[in-house]
Amino acid sequence: MSKKISSTAPFLLILFALISSCGSDGGDDGGGGPEPNISVSNLVVADLNNNADASDFRVSFSISNNESFVREYRVIVAQIDAIANLSLASIETLPTNSFHTIAPTGNDIVTNLPSSLLDVEGNPITEGETYRVFVLAIADGTTVTANKLSNQSSQVTLENADVLEIMAELPIGTGGLEVDNEGNIYCADFGQSLNSPPGTLVYKITPNGEASIFATGLVGASGNTFNADGTLLYQSNIQGGRVSTINSSGQVTTFVSGMSSPVGVVFDSEGNLYVANCGDNTIKKVTPEGEVSTFASGNLFACPNGITIDNDGNLYVANFSNASVVKIDTQGNPSVLATFTGNNNGHITFYQGNLYVVARAANQVYRLDLEGNAELIVGSGTRGHDEGSAPQGSLSLPNDLEFSPDGRFLYINDSKPLTGTPANSDIKPTYLKRVRFKRQ
Repeated sequence: MSKKISSTAPFLLILFALISSCGSDGGDDGGGGPEPNISVSNLVVADLNNNADASDFRVSFSISNNESFVREYRVIVAQIDAIANLSLASIETLPTNSFHTIAPTGNDIVTNLPSSLLDVEGNPITEGETYRVFVLAIADGTTVTANKLSNQSSQVTLENADVLEIMAELPIGTGGLEVDNEGNIYCADFGQSLNSPPGTLVYKITPNGEASIFATGLVGASGNTFNADGTLLYQSNIQGGRVSTINSSGQVTTFVSGMSSPVGVVFDSEGNLYVANCGDNTIKKVTPEGEVSTFASGNLFACPNGITIDNDGNLYVANFSNASVVKIDTQGNPSVLATFTGNNNGHITFYQGNLYVVARAANQVYRLDLEGNAELIVGSGTRGHDEGSAPQGSLSLPNDLEFSPDGRFLYINDSKPLTGTPANSDIKPTYLKRVRFKRQ
């Protein structure tokens, strides 16, 4: 997680003044004029992994405006105490294991550093140490002969902690999110907004962030879940009033109809499907044979949205139209377990003895034990897309969440737009984000 400090030590100002003077042709060479500036800009570094080495660093920068004169970029990492001893000459002659080479591409750079990279003093990059990052633009040696060093990054201390990062951008509205046994993520397309024509797609995203269309033909794709053996994705159609199945080839088939704005879906151990019906404030039970009955209803439900089940068969529902999480016992009796800020919840999931709840309007995610005690795990509460420390990062109207099979990641989908109210905001495009949990 990044700890950014904006102050710059005086010796750094001197260093960069010297580098700048060395990197430009300001003398009288017979009227040739100054060489084009090949320095990069907008250098940003963040700690977004928990590997305890250089691969924890994600580095981004804007390429040189004169990149045609750049042979390569070299990313270097220096401990704070080592910067005073740096010079352009020492940086230019670093051994290859102390810089990461990036070829010019014509596009701005975003990259993770290799785990084997050493700092400028030849030491391994480790947690607990504080660093700054620089980018050296190597001149082509013809039109431009002087290399150029970037301004320093803000300082970063590597830590082992939970981090939030953006994984992918998808051209859909934030519907349901589910993960299969291989770790692939499925994001459903609700539509442009809560009141727009329905979205029709489900996207599949690999653990590496590669996205493709998995299924089409839905009618407001909201909540989803896999059956016990993972062969079928059950997908709610909020504006279609039905739940569909989607096989591994993306073929869509109606499983049950006659629902009232269905959203969250979850299976029990006997293969019964429970459907949260936002439209009539009921929880429907659907047997494997497709027989439908009302399992729970009443005034504790206010557009029941997300739904999950614990190891004892108790259901938990997150209301969309108020702040409540409602517990439903195995006999169908509801009671309020907890309430959250914002008066607008998204989805809910059960993992290793705890509930995880999206407080949508609060732009936060909470861990909730089965006694109703809540702990914030993601989101400062400010609507946005800041990466880094999970509790200090930011979300924008998050909707659904699910864990990876190994529990290393918690995936969250939220809305890229940052304007509008929770009830009246575009929710398309979607950002798929993930929390990378610290090493235990």
